[in-house]
Amino acid sequence: MFPNNDRLNSSRPSPSNPPTMQYLALPVEVIESVIDCCSDDTDTILALALTCRDLHPRSILVLFTDVRPQSRDRLIDLCDVLKAKPERQPFVQSLSIRWKDFAPYPLLSILPSLRHITFDTFELFKERPILCHPSTLLCCRRFGCGIRSLTITYAQFSTCTAFLQFLAAFPSIDHLICERLNIYQRGEASPLVQKSLSRQLRLRTLNVSVVIGCLRIGSRS
Repeated sequence: MFPNNDRLNSSRPSPSNPPTMQYLALPVEVIESVIDCCSDDTDTILALALTCRDLHPRSILVLFTDVRPQSRDRLIDLCDVLKAKPERQPFVQSLSIRWKDFAPYPLLSILPSLRHITFDTFELFKERPILCHPSTLLCCRRFGCGIRSLTITYAQFSTCTAFLQFLAAFPSIDHLICERLNIYQRGEASPLVQKSLSRQLRLRTLNVSVVIGCLRIGSRS
């Protein structure tokens, strides 16, 4: 959910300045609720942001709360916008990115309020699970300490140890969702990795669907 770069760099007022909306017929709370309900419709949010000066702050806030750059170029565009307007960096709380195409660097380094990451394919049907980008693990190890909620969808790891090592890049997560996760080789993870991760993670919710070879394992807590 990421709009055109040029539109977002307009000279409209920043969401840091609360709107007055004194001349609007509906209560402010109702108008803001309507804007919130349009969070999944980028075109509508942009229209609201560019149509009325008083709707712009709330619309921009909603627009940046959950971002989903679906290509490396869009991720770079998003970084450029946030660097140009650093007051918007704290707005981003949720980030969804592709497993295969690119790593989330340098975006993770400029999002102080980011709490949820989803790694996905953004496609409903794939022949086989996706291997994550080679630099993704390194990036997450450097900038994933503040993440509290992690969702991994339709991904493949060579071993259980490799999977646990990826989880270790997010030491603060307390909500974990793994859907259609593929573990290529059977066998338990390294005892040292298991012990280290058991000390590190304090999960409050867990939802896992794992494939080991031809065996599918599901668990929920």
